[in-house]
Amino acid sequence: MSKTTASAKSKLELEYSVRCSPHILYQYIANPSGLQSWFADHVDIMGGGQYRFSWEDGTEYMTKMAKSVTNKYARFEIEGTENAEYMEFRIEQDDMTGDVELIITEFVLSDEAEMAAQIWDSAIEKLCTIIGA
Repeated sequence: MSKTTASAKSKLELEYSVRCSPHILYQYIANPSGLQSWFADHVDIMGGGQYRFSWEDGTEYMTKMAKSVTNKYARFEIEGTENAEYMEFRIEQDDMTGDVELIITEFVLSDEAEMAAQIWDSAIEKLCTIIGA
């Protein structure tokens, strides 16, 4: 009898320089209308801190806002995952230069990391166009 195991997911962390204030950027990572403008086709608040992210191709994730710190951070735990997977948007600003970076963390299958990074690159390009960065 053979045993099949699910492919392990690994943590993917990407950094993007974004030319805007943390306050403006936060609106696009923590609220449904902001996320829907660049990240997912539809973002719905389901109540109790739950969000549904969905795309036109039928992909859908149920998440829960695990933590949010205004102008700094938003973490969404993905429901139904065994290893408490999450998607995180973190804003960091350099004290000396004022440069703003958006750091994105998610979990992906190892053989899909490059494709996931390309998808994020495209999404961040769209975000920067929207905010004029």
